[in-house]
Amino acid sequence: MIRRLAHPDAVALVGSLIGLASVPAGWLTLKPNRLASGASFTLWQSPGLVWAILFTALALLCLCLTLVKVPRQPIFLGVAANAVLVLTFFLAGFGSDRLLQGQPEISRVSLGGGFWIAVAGAYMAVFAGRQQLTNNRVTRELTSWGGLTIAAALVACGWLNHVSVLVEFSGYHDRFWHELLEHIRLFGGSVIVAAVIGVMLGIWATRSQAAERPVFFVTNVLQTIPSLALFGILIAPLSALSFAYPVLRNVGIMGVGAAPAVIALTIYSLLPIMQNTYTGIRHVEPAAIDAGLGMGMSRWQVFRRIEAPLAAPLVLEGIRTASVQAVGLTAVAALIGAGGLGWFVFQGIGQAAPDLIILGAIPIVVLALVVDGLMRGIVRLGTPKGLSDKGQAI
Repeated sequence: MIRRLAHPDAVALVGSLIGLASVPAGWLTLKPNRLASGASFTLWQSPGLVWAILFTALALLCLCLTLVKVPRQPIFLGVAANAVLVLTFFLAGFGSDRLLQGQPEISRVSLGGGFWIAVAGAYMAVFAGRQQLTNNRVTRELTSWGGLTIAAALVACGWLNHVSVLVEFSGYHDRFWHELLEHIRLFGGSVIVAAVIGVMLGIWATRSQAAERPVFFVTNVLQTIPSLALFGILIAPLSALSFAYPVLRNVGIMGVGAAPAVIALTIYSLLPIMQNTYTGIRHVEPAAIDAGLGMGMSRWQVFRRIEAPLAAPLVLEGIRTASVQAVGLTAVAALIGAGGLGWFVFQGIGQAAPDLIILGAIPIVVLALVVDGLMRGIVRLGTPKGLSDKGQAI
């Protein structure tokens, strides 16, 4: 039975409308070289009118599935949204090949606003369909990753090799993988250090009222310092220490490079971890603690067997938040010689090369999504089986 929804999903509705709004926008830009401005082409001008009609039809299907109720609506919405996502990448590759026919070798085709709008709209619709699939985990994961996997396969097999950002990638291939690994090393090491310190400070704050206020005051103040300013503040003292004690310089601790980056990222990661640790332990039911003490457990046994397991989901959620935040902040570390994907962003800004900026920015976004997904899985694994999701909402 088909009927109109009284309250359509707002995310799916907005995503569908955004997808439709991408149709008249410029999808691809043909430029005489990597730096010059060029002419913008709409969807029907680059891939062609037939492909534009097909894309519009799929976007309208997503809109209809948002506004009307049909059997297995979330599944159909997920399939339609994933089809829009895959078609977006397909048309970008097809359109770029078509525009470059007969053009000089140095000509470039850049992805225009219409492409990015279409990707954003499709992702929103995919996310809405995923959220509605609460009963079948397999279908939910297929909805989440099916379209992205196919799109990634198109990129991997060379379908979009003539798109300017992929041309930039081929020119910086070795440097890209080096900076990607450096980016992971910087934010990963920072979060690990922050997790150890933050959990310890959070536990200390729950055990000592005298420590609670100063600990949170200091971490809150540090959190308000702009990232670039904090990187700059650390340069002078670390430089002085490295000159005073040459052994520090020998192990890589200097005013620029990885050392100030790791310290700054660790500082920024402390607050969410410490706050969640404090909140998680404080919200453990007093009755559970009293029951443990009544059974003859020591205070350490109560913490290890009752408080820590019950607080673990919230602590891990704090680490998840800090990890995703650190992925983005690590980009700024490139300004002080620490490397990472931010190197491409700032090189692109310096050269006025938008596609080089995208080469650094898009992997950062993808890396943040991957880290978020992995951490969500760890949170699920760290949640005790008997703990109600509703009662322990994260």
